[in-house]
Amino acid sequence: MAAVTTASSMPSTACSAAPTPSRPASTAWPATALPSSRKRHALRRAGRYHRIRHQLPEFMLRTLHLRGYRSLRDFRLSLGRITVVTGGNGVGKSNLYRALAMLQRMADGRFAEAVAQEGGMPSLLWAGERRKEELKRITWELSHADFDFSMECGLSPADRNPVEPSKFQTDPDIKSESIRFGGEKGRLMAKRRGPVIDLRNPEGKMEASPLPVHAPESMLSEIRDGLNFPALTAVRETLLGWRFYHQFRTDPDSPLRRPRIGSWSPVLAHDGSNLAAALQSIGESGWRIQLNEAVEAAFPGTSWRAVDDSGGFQLQIARPGVDRWMDASELSDGTLRFFCLCAALLTPKPPPLLVFNEPETSLHPDLLEPLAELVLRTPPQTQILVVTHAQQLAERIAEHPDAKITRLVSFEGETRREGEDSGKRVWTFDG
Repeated sequence: MAAVTTASSMPSTACSAAPTPSRPASTAWPATALPSSRKRHALRRAGRYHRIRHQLPEFMLRTLHLRGYRSLRDFRLSLGRITVVTGGNGVGKSNLYRALAMLQRMADGRFAEAVAQEGGMPSLLWAGERRKEELKRITWELSHADFDFSMECGLSPADRNPVEPSKFQTDPDIKSESIRFGGEKGRLMAKRRGPVIDLRNPEGKMEASPLPVHAPESMLSEIRDGLNFPALTAVRETLLGWRFYHQFRTDPDSPLRRPRIGSWSPVLAHDGSNLAAALQSIGESGWRIQLNEAVEAAFPGTSWRAVDDSGGFQLQIARPGVDRWMDASELSDGTLRFFCLCAALLTPKPPPLLVFNEPETSLHPDLLEPLAELVLRTPPQTQILVVTHAQQLAERIAEHPDAKITRLVSFEGETRREGEDSGKRVWTFDG
């Protein structure tokens, strides 16, 4: 048995037309989308929900300040609703993407694991020239419309246990963290210095946390008491709601090319492994027309469907001149990647922040215009960041009035914004 989803222009071999959407389709997304009930409750208790309710478009990330992370020695990024970061190879674009993704790992309790996967703290630290008094530290400073969060970490002290030295010397050692509501000079809600954490309680007073914390993990994941300390819950829920897409596996053994047991999937997995189910979910959510339009713009005359007659969901497409449906195992890397991008951008459950790293990978230049159109049609309650070295894509997105574009260059190994005066030689890498 097959659950079929079809595009607008079925070939003569197709046996059925597209089913009627469950609700009238529209080219416009819902005007608003409130935070999740758990996060909304935490923000209300923290005294901030009244502003969110009336100024939802401001419910987004404003600036990210990074110090000491690989080539990002001292880098500040200002974000709009749509932000494009571009530059040649080797200027630090991927470092920026990874540094932003690390914030989510702080929130979900996998910060130390993420650092280890990147080679440990020695691999993450700025490796260039330092001032004599400059410590080997990495600092994240995040300015959001509803809070400010900062975290500083460094190398684990070698003398913490001289009798039996730890085998985890490359893990991060968190030195300090803070959360403020109301801007940089707003109300301090949580503060950490080493293992000591002070939190503002429901009575408005700062008190020491009775819970132990581990040196390599953030207080965001270590303290989970939304009733007494809602500020941490609010920040954690915000970071966990972000979505990151970097690579979609398209090799012969990729899950995208094989049938996969499917369920309702309004969110595409980070690796695209639930692609067929995600596309079917979009179709059944009333966005079939928008998805079909995107496919038609990229591949004229092409139809698609998600079948589940072989033990799992699988994407199939039909193209003009081909008298049968083609399985995902037969599709090109670029075709699969474009369908993944469609599923990520047309999600029925839009996130507060959507981040892509080099989405143009494996795409033919003719697909960059349809991709840009998809980016520009993201709902107004979703902030989007695109990191790319495709100038055509960057310039097309930058035409939008809500878009901001930042071009990166390398100053003797240090990532800088183009035009920023550093008094050093500028290196650019094309290609």
